[in-house]
Amino acid sequence: MNDKPTNYISLKRALVYAVVFSIASYAVAAGFSLSTALYAISIFADPLLNLTVPLILLSVGIQVINRKLGPILIGLISAGLYAVSFLPFIAIPLIIISFIVEGITRIMGYRSLKAVVTYTSIAGGLEGVLSTILALYMVKVPAPIVTSPYIWTAVSIGMFIESALMGLIAFYIVSYLIKIGVIR
Repeated sequence: MNDKPTNYISLKRALVYAVVFSIASYAVAAGFSLSTALYAISIFADPLLNLTVPLILLSVGIQVINRKLGPILIGLISAGLYAVSFLPFIAIPLIIISFIVEGITRIMGYRSLKAVVTYTSIAGGLEGVLSTILALYMVKVPAPIVTSPYIWTAVSIGMFIESALMGLIAFYIVSYLIKIGVIR
C-alpha cells in the first residue's frame, strides 16, 4: 500500500524541476543584465532586474515541486550557477535565503496565496538587499551611494514590494496551471 499523497513527487523529479527552473531563472536574469549592460552601470539595477521574471520563475518552481527540500534544491542550484559566473554577491545570499524559504514553506506551505507572497517577498527582498550590500564591498562604488540612508531605505522597501508583487503573479500563474490540469 502506498502512503504517499497523490501530489507528492520523488526527490529525483524534484531535482529535475529544480534544475529546470533554476536554469530558466538564471538565463532570464543573464539575458536582462547582458541586454541592458547594467551589471557594470548600477549596483542597484541588477537586484531590481533579478526581482522580476527570474524571481517569478523560482517561485513557480517552488510551487511546482511542492515538497520539502524544494526551496533548498532551487536555491543551491541557482547559487551554483551564479558562482560559476563569478557573481558571488548573488550566490551567497541565495544559499542563505534557500534555507530561510525552506523554513517558511515548512510552516506555511508551498501554494497558498499567503505562503507564496510571504516567501517570495522575503526571498526577493533579502536577495536584493544582501546582494547589493555584498556587491558594494566587492565592487568599488562611490561613497555617497554607500552612505545615503535614504537611498538604502527607498531601494530596500522597493525590493520587498516588488518581490511581493512577483509572488502574487507567481501564485496566479500556478493557480491557472493547476486549474487547467498542467500541474497537480
